[in-house]
Amino acid sequence: MRKLSGLAAMAAIAFALLTSAWAEERPQLLPTRDVDITYDVIRSQRPKVRERVRWLASEHLERVEASGRSITIFDRNAHEVTLLIPANRTYRKLDGAPRRRSEPDPDAVLKRGSGAAIAGLSCTEWSWTEDVETHTICATADGVMLRLIVDGLIVIEARTVTYAPQRAALFRVPPDYTPALAPDGGAEP
Repeated sequence: MRKLSGLAAMAAIAFALLTSAWAEERPQLLPTRDVDITYDVIRSQRPKVRERVRWLASEHLERVEASGRSITIFDRNAHEVTLLIPANRTYRKLDGAPRRRSEPDPDAVLKRGSGAAIAGLSCTEWSWTEDVETHTICATADGVMLRLIVDGLIVIEARTVTYAPQRAALFRVPPDYTPALAPDGGAEP
């Protein structure tokens, strides 16, 4: 009997440790391997748009192409954003990459939810509250966001996901682009 109560105590301690570790678990929210994703972006009272997002995972670079108008490159390591404007072959660099709606604040408390299947992949839902809005993302184990829900409404949802090496040149300013004029009339640095 004593042996059984010792096992029960050890099981209770193990369960408490596992529960504590699970509560503190944070999901992988940046892709760990190169990927090309097509999303539907649903906008309030406007038609949805398609957005293509590619990741060069080893360099923490994200390229976002929104309906062919412009291209945004987020450099997570340099905390920099580069806007490419294909229509006039110009670019603009901005310091201090903003946090996207699909990224919780580093201090946010995330709550693990249920699993789902989106675009043929399994993902786990993670929720947090920011200001008064509840954000829920569904992310794969390797950090690909498949869906973003804000206050119960789907904002972004993946349509296709293709894991494949991405060319580094896609994440650089093309050599034939020139700096855009800054608001004060001078050229961008």
